[in-house]
Amino acid sequence: MKKLSIISLLLLFAIRVFAQSLTPVTVDEVITAVKKAQASIKNVSYTAQRIDTLLTSDTRTFSGKVLIQVIPQDTIYGFHFFSKQDDDNSEQVYDGHIAYLTDQDKKQYQMSMTLSGFLHLTGTGGGRLLMPDLIKLDTSKASNITLKQDEKYYYLVINRPDLTQYDIINRRKTVTIDKSNMLPVAVRDHQENYGKTQDLYYHITSLKINQPPYYSFSSPPFLKEYTQFVPAKTNDPMLSLVNQLAPAFTLTSFDGKTVMSEDFKGKIILLDFWEVWCAPCIESMPKVEKLYDKYKNRDFLIYGIINDLKQLQAAKNLVKSKGIQFPILSGNAKLKIDYKFDGGVPMYVLIDKTGRVSWINRGYPGDMEELIIRALE
Repeated sequence: MKKLSIISLLLLFAIRVFAQSLTPVTVDEVITAVKKAQASIKNVSYTAQRIDTLLTSDTRTFSGKVLIQVIPQDTIYGFHFFSKQDDDNSEQVYDGHIAYLTDQDKKQYQMSMTLSGFLHLTGTGGGRLLMPDLIKLDTSKASNITLKQDEKYYYLVINRPDLTQYDIINRRKTVTIDKSNMLPVAVRDHQENYGKTQDLYYHITSLKINQPPYYSFSSPPFLKEYTQFVPAKTNDPMLSLVNQLAPAFTLTSFDGKTVMSEDFKGKIILLDFWEVWCAPCIESMPKVEKLYDKYKNRDFLIYGIINDLKQLQAAKNLVKSKGIQFPILSGNAKLKIDYKFDGGVPMYVLIDKTGRVSWINRGYPGDMEELIIRALE
């Protein structure tokens, strides 16, 4: 019996040694294992807490929920995301083309299609709980990387060069990696400036990987209930067109017909600038179609216009699948210049019977029909 116990102990020891031989033990092996685990991620959801210690010695704490869909070809983040901070009335959504910021109390949302708008999301509400290292471990600009570990976790300490010109020293990022799945579950960003410490700590829990997707980034659910809020832009170049003769254009419709604006005389024209990737554009299409059906026999015409011609076939497929009847035109560079169009959609331009621009609106206005009736009178 004693001999058997010794054999069992030796066998157990051999198994542990063998298991340890398969466990990454160097910095490069750990990084390789993390990247391999990350390569299999399609979507994740998690709850998170962030604790900031600021240079003023003040601390602040956030918590909330994040959903991520990995999109390797996305050049901004490499993923799309939804975030919601606890005890906050806003949501942040990024779908690769549009940054949304909602107000749940007012049931409104704002949109941005600029880089600054995309990046702004990560600085407000639940966007501050994003931990990109979960999706793609960032070891760039490291002066050196060291490794620590305990029974459950690896700790990659990514040291970065001091920024002596700004007196910023001891710059390091510590990434905590769960040995059970080789994915980051915490990140601590640390630096010191003029004797003061800044320390930003992210910790995620309730991590779920590759679950059936339950959030539609291509058509966020709030679009069916919320209205778009468009802040006043006094310096919007397009607004300079109001009360001016509408720039002339000659474009081709999806069914191959040539459409010339000079033929619009004596008619009310609504131009609907949209794109296939713009969920609010698609959401408002049935409303636009209803207006077209209701007033098309009263010298009122609607023309949809797309300018992202890389998505031309996709747009044609969408129009066909939704049974859209009002004509859709393919835009061009001249049209964008003449209409001072910056790519923000949906954009609506109403042209009166004299050929002048009556009004321009970013987003579908709630009083669209009233505006059209007034123009027809």
